[in-house]
Amino acid sequence: MLFEFFIAKKHIFEHKKQSFIGLLGIAIGIIVLTVSIGISNGLNKNMIESILSLSSHITVIGNENIKNFTELENIFLKYPQVKGVIPKVSTQGIIKYNGILGTHVSGVKLEGMDLKQAIPALNLENKIKHGSVDLDNKKGILIGEELFNRLGARLGDPISVISANNKELKLEIMGTFQSGYYDYDLSMVILPLKTAQYITERDNTVSSLDLILKNPYTAEIISNKIYEDTGLYNRTWGSLNQNLLKALNLEKTVMVIGFSLIVLIAGFVVWVILNTMVREKIRYIGIMRSMGISHSSIVKIFLIQGIILGFIGIILGVFISLFLLWYIKTYSLPEISSIYYLSKVPVELSAKELFIIIAANIVLIFLSSIFPAYKAGKLKIVEALRHD
Repeated sequence: MLFEFFIAKKHIFEHKKQSFIGLLGIAIGIIVLTVSIGISNGLNKNMIESILSLSSHITVIGNENIKNFTELENIFLKYPQVKGVIPKVSTQGIIKYNGILGTHVSGVKLEGMDLKQAIPALNLENKIKHGSVDLDNKKGILIGEELFNRLGARLGDPISVISANNKELKLEIMGTFQSGYYDYDLSMVILPLKTAQYITERDNTVSSLDLILKNPYTAEIISNKIYEDTGLYNRTWGSLNQNLLKALNLEKTVMVIGFSLIVLIAGFVVWVILNTMVREKIRYIGIMRSMGISHSSIVKIFLIQGIILGFIGIILGVFISLFLLWYIKTYSLPEISSIYYLSKVPVELSAKELFIIIAANIVLIFLSSIFPAYKAGKLKIVEALRHD
């Protein structure tokens, strides 16, 4: 094996330009595929986290307004996977604000929450941009930072909220939140639960119970358990956002297929380089065969040559990819941050995905090397020596 390795290494150094092109092709293929998957995963995860920042993982609706929500809350809190339960009244409404920019009227989504439960379950205090959450202030509301800026409002300003059944209530802005999801920050208003019950004339009932889980990806299991235990109709965040999730998966699939073509081209480049070397070395192969070098040794020489190129290209590509992902994740890019609703580009790459990329490239390089190597090995001595 040392003999074959020595000859393979000699061939690589004799054809430095072709070898460098092969290495570069393999490295570029891995870099493009790895970095694109890492950024795509990060953006998808960031979008899902933004959507779930102020929404539930499971929404228990029931068949009508839920009256015994306190009893159900105690039942659900006994589930070890549940982080918190938030009684909620959700409805559409209108806000009316008179400020320095004039009168502003717009439609909003009114979310009446038990703020005492929402603070630990949703990490609500971490999302407060200005002001604070006063549990004793039943007239205080939280509005999104985008809506706050659009109104030109100030903390403590009076604001009118009109419910869907045309009931108007004078409230005040006690704080603003930034969820990371633009639609929430522009069109959501959070009210204390008692205030929402009053303005919607619900008495002591809620429209839903929102369950926040420790792991949102276990929602389907918990949803089935809730139905078995209580018989209440409920929806998971996955079913509510299934069209978005399907679109994200389709987008990622198309992207991976597209960028995989670069990897295939890199494998083709290795095949062309080795095939060219075999044709250039036909007479050289004939001499080695006449000296007693076996068929298998000739195959090994060119196979090792391809594996060396592939191995170095893969290592180079992986290191550069991980460095680029680290740089993108660590340092913000002003151009991207100014366009998208995020401060830094999120990156997410699992060890499993990296292993699959490396394994796929190893298989591709092996297949690209084995055919030229086999072609070199099956050359007949007389024909090789006659080759000019």
